[in-house]
Amino acid sequence: MVIVDDHIALLAIAGAPPAELPDGPVVTTYSFHFRLVRAVVDEAADGALSRRVSDPALAVRRVIHPPADRLLVLDPRTSTAEAAQVGFNHGANLLLAELVGAALRHGAAIRMSEGNVGRAWPAVMTAESVDFAVLAID
Repeated sequence: MVIVDDHIALLAIAGAPPAELPDGPVVTTYSFHFRLVRAVVDEAADGALSRRVSDPALAVRRVIHPPADRLLVLDPRTSTAEAAQVGFNHGANLLLAELVGAALRHGAAIRMSEGNVGRAWPAVMTAESVDFAVLAID
């Protein structure tokens, strides 16, 4: 299992995930899924995610209900205890705590796009022994 951010999740939904992803199911956290849905629902937005969408109506349907063979959205309740501990141990915000907590709970790798990685994230991933890598995506 590999947990991805909203940018890589959009590529996975479109059937074009980066080749560098490890084998196994591609999943995302609720927080990253929320960010992705919000980006494609907002027709006035001109952000990095919304610019990738050519057909907004189709994108909204696909993003809200991603094809299960391309992307799964994790239930945050399964890893809330781990996320809370990460938040406490590292002073992590919800996005980071949920991400690392989910990786710990599910024994998953994490792959992120460059623009989504916070300054402290690599150190937290190392401290928690999470398989973490940053991917350069177009």
